[in-house]
Amino acid sequence: MIQATGLTSARRRNHAPAIDDLTFEASPGRVTALLGGPGAGKTSALRLLLQLDRGHGSAFFRGRPLHRIRRPAREIGVLLDDAPGHPGRTVRGHLRMLGAAAGVPAARADVVLDVVGLTDLADERLGDLALGMERRLGIATALLGDPHTLVLDEPARDLSARETDWLNGLLRGFADQGGAVLITTEDAEGVIRVADRVLTLEAGRLVADQPVDDFARTRLRPRVVVRSPLAGRLAAVLEEEADAVREAAEAERRAERAAAAEAAARAQAEQAAAESEAKAGAKVRTKIGIGGLGRAKDKAKAEGDTAPPGASVPGTDAEPATVPVPVSVPATAPVPAPGAEAPASAVAADAEPGAEEEAVADPFSVVRDDETRISVYGLPSASVGEAAYRHGIVVHRLVEEAADLGPTTPAGAHARDPEAAPPRVLPKLRVPGPAWPMRYELRRATGVRSGWLIGAVALAISLLASVLLAREGGAGELHRLTGWPADLPLPPIAIAAGLLGALAFGDEFRYPALAPARDAVPHQVGLLAAKFVVCAVGATLLSIGAIILDSAALLMLVGGNAVPLPSDWPVLMASVFGLTIGCSWAGLLAAGVFRSTALGLATLLAVPVLAVPVVRRAMDEPSLHLLVGLPHRLRAVALDRPPSMLNRGVAAALRLAGQPVGQALMLSVAVLLFAYALTGLRSRRARQ
Repeated sequence: MIQATGLTSARRRNHAPAIDDLTFEASPGRVTALLGGPGAGKTSALRLLLQLDRGHGSAFFRGRPLHRIRRPAREIGVLLDDAPGHPGRTVRGHLRMLGAAAGVPAARADVVLDVVGLTDLADERLGDLALGMERRLGIATALLGDPHTLVLDEPARDLSARETDWLNGLLRGFADQGGAVLITTEDAEGVIRVADRVLTLEAGRLVADQPVDDFARTRLRPRVVVRSPLAGRLAAVLEEEADAVREAAEAERRAERAAAAEAAARAQAEQAAAESEAKAGAKVRTKIGIGGLGRAKDKAKAEGDTAPPGASVPGTDAEPATVPVPVSVPATAPVPAPGAEAPASAVAADAEPGAEEEAVADPFSVVRDDETRISVYGLPSASVGEAAYRHGIVVHRLVEEAADLGPTTPAGAHARDPEAAPPRVLPKLRVPGPAWPMRYELRRATGVRSGWLIGAVALAISLLASVLLAREGGAGELHRLTGWPADLPLPPIAIAAGLLGALAFGDEFRYPALAPARDAVPHQVGLLAAKFVVCAVGATLLSIGAIILDSAALLMLVGGNAVPLPSDWPVLMASVFGLTIGCSWAGLLAAGVFRSTALGLATLLAVPVLAVPVVRRAMDEPSLHLLVGLPHRLRAVALDRPPSMLNRGVAAALRLAGQPVGQALMLSVAVLLFAYALTGLRSRRARQ
């Protein structure tokens, strides 16, 4: 379940916030849609919900904020961009890398590829995928960790109609299993096929929160979309014909009202005649009654002596009697009862001549979408095409988009209420172990060709420079074994190690694949430790490869005298390893601080160019001589002891620390590590 309360974007000067006080809920077992046009704030709302943009408000996923969720990818599946991964990585390798970060087995990648229909493209590069395939890969990425919540930004974009139906079925199946689905869309007609609730956004504000049936009943109308180079002329023609139809209908209504008024007047006249006839009949009945009463009294007087005592004579005052006389009333003119309402026809007749009946909403309208497209509401496509044909207007596309939609559409009802719940899309996963960050970093470093190419180029340059330095002579052992010309600030293998370290974080920011916690990924302790270890291993392999290749080349091309083996060769080897590892860590930290591969490499190269002269000048200062010369004295003490592997290792480290390059490198690593820690704490505080 998703609960968002008062989401508001950070305000900019002289600009309204992209999202203003947005509050909504996305219930489990339901598909909730954020509907709005371009610029309505749909994507901004999702980024605020996932704490990717700065703002105010609160968002909870099953009662917990995002920064309290330990493994977001295992609980929230997110799709914001199109396959945000390195274009040189394969589809399967991309999913396996992300699965390793989420603690998902490698076989899971093939399972989700089968779900989204990308099994045949598993070995394709991300940069070679079509737009629709990229969208499918993004959906596979969201499903990779078997989350309980899906947050998808326009998942049907770049998909065909058939693929959209497949996606709707997939989302419905996920919701039917108890998951919560939140999507954004601009398609008001297509949203009723998948959503249970529709939230309408305009200018960053929630303007409507409706069940899908209410939305379909109050917001949707069938329309005909027409594309034509003369779309404006066709719109004018349709509006003129609609005006003519309206005038004809108005004239017909006026004629009907006139006929109704005439009929009402005729009925009123007939009613008046009937009333006059009824009054005349009443007078006749009155005269007859009076005459009969007189004759009855005379007869009673004549027969009064013979009547029994107490008997009443009909027609006398004790019981007056009247003789009913039937009166014929025309059936066409009923007489209203006293106090009854007049007939509607009479009311219409008595109304003022200019009075209008209740207005009926006109369903016809033409909306000009752009210069070549119009949307026609209230007319069938056949009528639009006939009008275009009669006026000689060329039509490139004419389609009726929403004619089969509505709240009672069988297809829409079946999509929202399937007869049988589909089987679970993916099986449950076990809890990941501590080794998963290392697997992620190994797949990230070895999954693209750039790292291998950088290493190969660095070894080739080192080999060539080593042979040239040996032929010229005068270079030291360290320079000959590593191919380190005096013009370069660092050995080629050290520069390559620094570049690989910078790429370890630079690619995270350039291709932010680990959504939703994009900013938090470089600051996770497990991933940071994995990057340190992998960078150190890569730098060590580069050093070993350079030493072996350079030594072999010197023996074959120059001769045995070109490779004098010093007595302290372990110290020399350790110095090479320490230099390359330090450079790789410096590039790694610099890229993490500055969020750029180029700035990370530039910071690494600035160490020997700018920092080494400062260190050498400090070594000449008497006040700092004791502090700077401490490594030399410690090395001397270590070398005076009986030789052992531990002493040799300590001596190698102290020898490297006693050199200006080593000291500058250690100083830069310490400074960058401190700066990295500060940026990590600041980002975490901003997210909370």
